[in-house]
Amino acid sequence: MRKEWKEIMKRQDSMPLIEVGFSILSMCLAFVFFGSPDLFDRLPGTYEFFKAIGPESVWATIFLLAAFTKLLGLATKQIRVRKAGLLGSTIIYGLIASAYFLGSGWFNIGFFTYAVLAFLALFAVREVGLKNGK
Repeated sequence: MRKEWKEIMKRQDSMPLIEVGFSILSMCLAFVFFGSPDLFDRLPGTYEFFKAIGPESVWATIFLLAAFTKLLGLATKQIRVRKAGLLGSTIIYGLIASAYFLGSGWFNIGFFTYAVLAFLALFAVREVGLKNGK
């Protein structure tokens, strides 16, 4: 039995943690947007850019689509789907970083946080084919 267990463990692929992390973050943000339908009205200067694109429910749907695209790519081991999901996250987090900058007019912690997330997602797009892929 021990030999069989080692064989099973040997065949498993390593989990790409950055993709799973971005998927969890996207789902959490989607739930925040679904749970706070008046979020953009609280700080109109900061969230004016978001509101121009769509209401909170539209943003929640965008985040859920990005999360499920990444998870679908992981489940099916399709490199192109995984890259598409990560590229979607790069675009979304880049837009959010831009919105924080445009809304406040200066660099703040929100801008830097989402800019780093966009950079990490972009770096992960490049890594998909190199590691944890086919």
